[in-house]
Amino acid sequence: MSNTSTSASAVVLDMFTGVCGASHILTPVDISSSEGQSIFNVIGSMLERQANRLSEMIASTMEEVRTLVEEDDDSWAMEISRGGGEIHNITQFIMNCIVSMMNAHTSTQNTAPSHHTENLGGLINGTINYLKGLLFTKSESCSDQSLRYLFLLNNTYFVAHVVSESSGSSIPQMRHLTLKLKIERKNYMNSYLDVSWGHVLSCIPKSRFPGPIHCWINTSSLAKFESSFHKTYQTQKLWKVPDPQLRDELRTVITQRVVSGYRSYLEEHPELEKHVGRESSSPEVLQEMLGELFEG
Repeated sequence: MSNTSTSASAVVLDMFTGVCGASHILTPVDISSSEGQSIFNVIGSMLERQANRLSEMIASTMEEVRTLVEEDDDSWAMEISRGGGEIHNITQFIMNCIVSMMNAHTSTQNTAPSHHTENLGGLINGTINYLKGLLFTKSESCSDQSLRYLFLLNNTYFVAHVVSESSGSSIPQMRHLTLKLKIERKNYMNSYLDVSWGHVLSCIPKSRFPGPIHCWINTSSLAKFESSFHKTYQTQKLWKVPDPQLRDELRTVITQRVVSGYRSYLEEHPELEKHVGRESSSPEVLQEMLGELFEG
């Protein structure tokens, strides 16, 4: 997607804002003479027609964007893998367009509210919903489910962050959409944790007996856990979570789920301590390793 398209869209939106503002100024004017009324009516009608034309151009531009996105159909799986699940350039491009529309919406809402403003709000809402569906559909081409859900988490978090930080947060339609984005983000995080780290924890059998266990302990479960952990870590070490807050949150949740479970298991089975390699698989070492994930 080119910067030229973004610049052209910005010009149209600036014209739309200016025309809507001028049209709004003329609407309440009371001219005593019929000649004055006629002139302002003509100008007002011209501005309204121009506002309609610009509204159609904005909607048409977003349709063209969707067409271009749909044509770029074969490279998603490769780009998701190559980028380590980070934010896709198409996500960034569409959100740049949406931010421009949000700014225009806020400007006209504050100075010249009209049905054009409402229509623009609907277009913004529809475009974000389109982007969410696009990301989900395109992510299905990714064969690695862990990477797929990390990609969806990164991109959904980015969309939600841009909406909440922009003027779009004041658009009525955005309030419900922001809540939906938060729920989807939580669901994607849980899905990522399940497919990425669930099998690691499953290597550790849960004790069915309270208190000291006076039965044979199969140390192979410990070896399987260590092997599964290191394999998952090496696979995901270079994956990318660009937002520092999300990156810290994800590391914390993984640590709480995996290392805490591992530490509890070792506390329940002190006889296994001699089998834990202090240099490679102690809870402290594993926690330190998790703190290095997602730097790309």
